Amino acid sequence: MKRLLMFLVVCLSLSIVGNAQTKRPVKRTAKAVTKTSKEPSANGKFKFYPDGFFHETDKKDYVIITAPGKSVSDIKSSIMSSLSSMYTNPSKVISTLGDNIININAYASDVIVKDEFISFKHYSFIYNIKIEIKAGRIKVDAPSFSKITERDVPILPGNSATEKYIDTYTLYEELTKAGEQYQAKAEEIFNSHISKIVSGLSSNSDW
Repeated sequence: MKRLLMFLVVCLSLSIVGNAQTKRPVKRTAKAVTKTSKEPSANGKFKFYPDGFFHETDKKDYVIITAPGKSVSDIKSSIMSSLSSMYTNPSKVISTLGDNIININAYASDVIVKDEFISFKHYSFIYNIKIEIKAGRIKVDAPSFSKITERDVPILPGNSATEKYIDTYTLYEELTKAGEQYQAKAEEIFNSHISKIVSGLSSNSDW
């Protein structure tokens, strides 16, 4: 009887040892952590159409800039600083309404000059841009024009310059006829506000 019990104990011990040797530790794989971008960015830019400036893809009359983690006051301060560098006398151009609205009312003189062979046509604008601010977001409205001036300056001496007011559609037609570079120049003028805001927010490392 004792031998039988000894035999059973030995068999049980061997079984436990065998299981212990074959059991392998389970490897745990670390889950990949996806980091979200914290850099400010715009969801597009403005394009010039016959009826004015609109978002390049969905033709909304605004562009959204995201600024993750930034407060209204921080965004406002950065925008005021960035846009002020674009104007000679910013205090006469940039105004604020409350804590979350910035208005730009500016005159851009002779920003586009088109060669007509016997004369040069100069285009100037009086325009408005409204900017609204929320925490982490900026809405930049498309520019609206209160006045567009076309000044025709003859090349030959003795001929006087003429000036007239035109609408947005006429400006679009004139620039399109002259070549894509003129339309692109008009777009560049107003998209520079967007790029200036984004670069200003990106460069402020204290936030």
